[in-house]
Amino acid sequence: MLTQIRHIQKGTLIVVTIIIVIAFAFLYSDFDFAGGGRLGTQNCVLKVYDRCLRAKEVQKLASYYDVARDLGMGEFAVSMFGENRMNDDRTNFVRSLTTLRKEARELGIEPSAEEIKAAIPTLPIFQQPWVNAAFVENNILGPNGFTDGDLAQLVKDYLTFQKVRDLIGAGLATVPSETNKLYTRAFQNYTASLINFDRETAAAGIEITEDEIEAFYVENSENLKSDIHRGYDYAKFSPNTLPEDATLEEQAKAEQAFLNAINQAYADLADPADGAMSFSDIAKKYAGEKADYVMVSGSYEPFKMSEAPDDIAENTALLDQLFSEALPVGSVTVPVSSEAGSYYVFALTSQEDPEPLSREQARPLIVKALTAKNSNRAVNDAASAARAAINEALESGKSFDEAIKVAKVEAKALPVFSINEMPESLENSNSIAVAVGEMGEKELSEVIQAPGGEGFMLVYVDKIELYENEEEESTKRSIASSMETGLRYRMFNSWFNQRKKESSYSRAGSSDLGNE
Repeated sequence: MLTQIRHIQKGTLIVVTIIIVIAFAFLYSDFDFAGGGRLGTQNCVLKVYDRCLRAKEVQKLASYYDVARDLGMGEFAVSMFGENRMNDDRTNFVRSLTTLRKEARELGIEPSAEEIKAAIPTLPIFQQPWVNAAFVENNILGPNGFTDGDLAQLVKDYLTFQKVRDLIGAGLATVPSETNKLYTRAFQNYTASLINFDRETAAAGIEITEDEIEAFYVENSENLKSDIHRGYDYAKFSPNTLPEDATLEEQAKAEQAFLNAINQAYADLADPADGAMSFSDIAKKYAGEKADYVMVSGSYEPFKMSEAPDDIAENTALLDQLFSEALPVGSVTVPVSSEAGSYYVFALTSQEDPEPLSREQARPLIVKALTAKNSNRAVNDAASAARAAINEALESGKSFDEAIKVAKVEAKALPVFSINEMPESLENSNSIAVAVGEMGEKELSEVIQAPGGEGFMLVYVDKIELYENEEEESTKRSIASSMETGLRYRMFNSWFNQRKKESSYSRAGSSDLGNE
């Protein structure tokens, strides 16, 4: 009897085992039940080189883009994502990463474990003073579901990209004449004059009618809203004052201790062990004069960006971060540098979203916008007319001084400058440098728009002289190296785009991975 029971049990176990094996075979196969039994399409979000990438794998690879960008792998992230892409869809990144891995295998490129381990501390993110392994784990890897193994794989992909790029670009060299051209452009002295056309002067004579205001409001009412207001709690860390006779070693140790203290406090502020404690409560524990810093905590009532509190109003980089759309209520910023070596940490406590404005509420904004538009057009027309008159006078043989009299404008002589070393006191120096870079002697520039909508400019170059540079050869080598880096990058992208075209790529549906 027992023998018969064992025989029946054995047969039943075999049948159950076969059923389980078949179920798993179908579960992990590429068989598509919904598609009428087609092989190779079950849950295939993407197919690259006929390899099926299912939703979970695509989502994981898509997260590599966010982590790569946050770790500072800029060139790699941009190249894989696509330089000219305007949307937030990660699909192209996943396709590119899959293609890179296959091409690297065929080229025999595979970074070793030792190379990966050595590369992690050199990543750009770790070059910031407040960043340590705990910060990266808590703020980048953890939120993206990244394990140590995932980080190692991403760094491996990063090194692979660099090795393939350098291999494809091996042997590339710049043309000496191009290097000399760029060097000459950077180390020439320019004697030039500037003609300014101020928009504020033109705006003084602009009148805006009620009909114009009404038409503008009707056309733009959906976009006429109040400014966003945000409230913050903050902790400000400042270094202790050292004795005047402190040695360099003592200064370095004090700075390191200061930064370590900020890191420790920040870890507690951003991710408190006691979840019941608020940011302000935790900040109070660190407030006051401590061994390595002085900390002041406080709060800001909701304010708009253009009316920030006085102590942060001039710090545009800080304000850009505080009003970033990527910062949700309840989040804590990383330490942000401020004046005299201080650092702020902010917690976004409240937000007042923009509200539609009535016609009367929007009236000052509308008048300002229409005045800017009309005065901008008027001053641009004036600059274009002056340019035409000056060029006509110059072509007739008149000097520049005579030409500006004909055009009824005034010119201001600029201090002698070079594109490589623009005078700090020279306003709009970047715009001027760009303009003269393509000009020769005795030439008048195109009409140049001044930054910030302040008006327009014309630049006249009278004389160009190459000045002596004791480090000419080393400078030329640096220019050549920079040019070669750019050439290698463009060569890689050209080669890689061709590889992607040959990858037999297909995509199921049209879901946007940017939000997955």
